Amino acid sequence: MNKFLLLAAAAFMASCTNDLKVEVSNPTDTKRNVETIEIEWNRVAAINGVTPENVVVTDEQGKQIPSQVVYLDKEEPQALIFQALDTEAGATRNFQISKGEREDYVNNLFGRVVPERFDDYAWENNRIAFRTYGPALETSPEKLVTSGMDIWLKSVEYPVIDIRYKKGDYHHDHGNGMDCYKTGRTLGAGACVPFVDGELKMMTHNYKTAETLDMGPVRLTFRLTFVPYEVNGTEVALTKYISLDANQHFNKLDCIYEGDFETLPIAAGYVRHTVKDYADSKNWFAMREAASDTKTPEEDGDIFTALVLPGAQIMADTVGHALAVIDVKPGQTMTYYNGAGWSKGGEINGIRDIDHWTYHVKQAEASILTPLTVVIK
Repeated sequence: MNKFLLLAAAAFMASCTNDLKVEVSNPTDTKRNVETIEIEWNRVAAINGVTPENVVVTDEQGKQIPSQVVYLDKEEPQALIFQALDTEAGATRNFQISKGEREDYVNNLFGRVVPERFDDYAWENNRIAFRTYGPALETSPEKLVTSGMDIWLKSVEYPVIDIRYKKGDYHHDHGNGMDCYKTGRTLGAGACVPFVDGELKMMTHNYKTAETLDMGPVRLTFRLTFVPYEVNGTEVALTKYISLDANQHFNKLDCIYEGDFETLPIAAGYVRHTVKDYADSKNWFAMREAASDTKTPEEDGDIFTALVLPGAQIMADTVGHALAVIDVKPGQTMTYYNGAGWSKGGEINGIRDIDHWTYHVKQAEASILTPLTVVIK
């Protein structure tokens, strides 16, 4: 073996290890209930013999915790993710990544195209569920074309999407929650569209394609593409990546607009129904509303909604919506977070009042602006 190969072999051996130690610290003075930690796979790959099928994460007590290798539609692994729960203010948590036998983790993350219901794409975790509308709905008897998203409220942690579609009666609570949120031809529960000359420029078609990229137990990610449409004489196209992590009320949305424009104002927001409480701050707004798609709103509880978009202009009540508006450039990723909760969600999923809800919103904001710090050893 020549000198170069010997040096390369020595460097390779030095780069390998039996495990990685991960220190996760909370730099703020507020407890973090849950935050997803992401480690690039090329760091994990330094562990001797590790593969996506045998990588495990353990906590301070040596207990294995759910982890997931994400691919994001690539052939090779992109990252390893796991969650740090209940990290006290100023505290440091210690985790270990190693080769081992992965346990059978409970997976409450689920998403799919629903061809039996006009191509809805529906998705959920153990806290909340959502859906958006597909191409078949455009030619259905309803003939609905909408840019909006819908909320499916949950009072249980297990997946409910297939249960509800099979039953076909999801506007009533059969013990696991219900759909009592009205979307119609609006932004619904946190969608985004161009906002030009004081108008929401709604899309002219529902999503074109939907592809699930990763699905649990820590994160669900899927991609939506849309038919390009004209906005004030300019053709605009949108690709949207949506991810929902376990134990969270909020989606992360990465939206990429393309077209022959220098900048385009984009509004992300919620339609206003019967608003009982409203709160906002520099980077977010939150609402409490009566159930809107029901004949018995008093019985069906209150719906809590919120949107986090740092750097945006917050508009409490504009064209029937609460909006967060920001300028984007072609090809630039616009990232924001939309979430929901329910007063009848029960002990685990339930939201008591607007103060309880804004606590969750501020947790989401803190995770975005001052995430837990990660040191790998």
